[in-house]
Amino acid sequence: MADVRSLSDILADARLKPKSQHAGASSQVTCPKCEGGRSRELSCTVTIDQDAMGAVWVCHRGSCGWKGGARVPSSDRTYERPIVRERPIVKPTPAPQTETENRPQWFWDFWTERKIGMHTIKQFGVYATTRNSPTLGPAHPFIVFPYIYKGELVNRKFRPHPEKQPQMQDKDALQTLYNVDAVGDDPAEIVWCEGEPDCIALFECGIPHAVSLKDGAPAKLSDNPSPTDKRFEALRTHSDVLTKARRIVLAGDNDEPGMVLREELARRLGRHRCHTVEWPEGCKDAGDVLRLHGPETVLQCVRAAQPYPIEGLQRVVPGTLRELRRRPRPGVMTTGVSSVDELGVRFPLEGAVIVTTGYPGSGKTAFVRFVMIHGMKNYARRWAVFSPEMEPWQQFVVSCAEPLTGHPFYPEPGYPTMSDEEAAQAEEWFGPRLTMIVCDSEDQTPTADWIFERARAAVLRDGTTDLLIDPVNEMDNSRPTGITETEYIGRFLQRCRAFTLRHGCNIWIIAHPAKPALKNGEAPAVPTAYAISGSAHWYNKADMGVTIYRPDLGVSEFHLWKSRHRRWGQHPQNTIMNYDPVIGRYSAPSDNFPPSGKTWNEPQ
Repeated sequence: MADVRSLSDILADARLKPKSQHAGASSQVTCPKCEGGRSRELSCTVTIDQDAMGAVWVCHRGSCGWKGGARVPSSDRTYERPIVRERPIVKPTPAPQTETENRPQWFWDFWTERKIGMHTIKQFGVYATTRNSPTLGPAHPFIVFPYIYKGELVNRKFRPHPEKQPQMQDKDALQTLYNVDAVGDDPAEIVWCEGEPDCIALFECGIPHAVSLKDGAPAKLSDNPSPTDKRFEALRTHSDVLTKARRIVLAGDNDEPGMVLREELARRLGRHRCHTVEWPEGCKDAGDVLRLHGPETVLQCVRAAQPYPIEGLQRVVPGTLRELRRRPRPGVMTTGVSSVDELGVRFPLEGAVIVTTGYPGSGKTAFVRFVMIHGMKNYARRWAVFSPEMEPWQQFVVSCAEPLTGHPFYPEPGYPTMSDEEAAQAEEWFGPRLTMIVCDSEDQTPTADWIFERARAAVLRDGTTDLLIDPVNEMDNSRPTGITETEYIGRFLQRCRAFTLRHGCNIWIIAHPAKPALKNGEAPAVPTAYAISGSAHWYNKADMGVTIYRPDLGVSEFHLWKSRHRRWGQHPQNTIMNYDPVIGRYSAPSDNFPPSGKTWNEPQ
């Protein structure tokens, strides 16, 4: 689902295709409800509001009469995601030829020291200029790296000389990769380095298809991601090309920020496609290797790139364990409920299949939502959610905003209602952290392929770290002829595991257990994986398994029945939690359990 709601989104949601979206325009279209009857007449009138921020529509067929309207969300519509108002993209004015051909001696000395020749520099159009700098003073010398996309200048990077910082670029420019035109529309391979000089060094060595992010590597990934963070925005711009590349060689810097960037790029682009380069001892990047060892060594290093480590697909070669030790240790996160955390239960961060089950009304979805918000707050997690039972999809966002703010969205006795300001703040907070996967077309069914395709796009474009399928039975689970239900579930879970390994993205699956056969007055047993409808594969192929069980009003039980690694906790284990169904918050009994004899909703 797109991050920004627009008039086009509204019309698409209503399956309306007017001829014009200009202010005040009126169009006759086929009604998506009655389809114009037998004669297929254009019976529906769509009128765009005078400010082009909304539309109304009505079908004039007497047997139909369907009508409606919607506006682009604004601050007083707290149930919808707000518009992220970004500045328009500005194409820079090309410098005059006298400036783009300016290459003084200090400029050539800079490149000669790096063993890069005149032909390569002219091929990239790099030149020298002077700019005023708040920190370096007026008319300071800079090296200019033009960013070209589809043959046109879209941005320029300015690197001061002899200092390396602060670097500047054109204001409000389109976010693109450096040298992206060199990879073509259907690349067999993309070599990914760190910085414009390294792209140029690789070209000098005979590797023309190297690219780089404009801002290089982060010291660490942001713990507070913002909608205006543009470090990875170029991945959105080039998402079509990046998804086509058969092989991606990660040839970034051999330092801690470089390792952080390598891990995030491999996760977003797909670890199964990625290969990593090991530079010689004492060399940080491609430029160092060219300067100290020459172009042949650079080529050898790139050609010797090893497949990115993925469990089950690797050979043990020299340096395997050293490379693994240099990568960040697999992370875990707490649940946010102290009684569960005290069991030693931790949820994985590196990508795992986590199955949650429980009887209807037990609070299993609410628990995952609570963990989701806890992870967003404390571990910079970003979620994509397929939850077709929550219609419209904005209702799921409401169910997230309530535990976030601690207030119900609609009035509830004994609780202060969420204010408009709090709702607006929740919208802004969830904006970069939550993407809804919504299938709202009558002609499209949400198959596993359909969900995985959109989840891959969310990982690439939004940096999604967790995918929720809630519940799994709402997918189109049609089986090919000759495939049993057990075989189908096994294959689906295997695909989920492959997705988590390739993208480092957790997949959380809400799965309903079969209805228990009970005698009169008998309480149902706590359901485990073997109670989930369909197959024992739910236990065998899950990495982690949880049951949320509610034996009585106001009491919720957490049961861990599967944990593939010790660092996630020992199983089986269980504990008690409190649950407030009005605001969707979980807590330990010691945190806010009411006095003996009272339930959660009785006056204290």
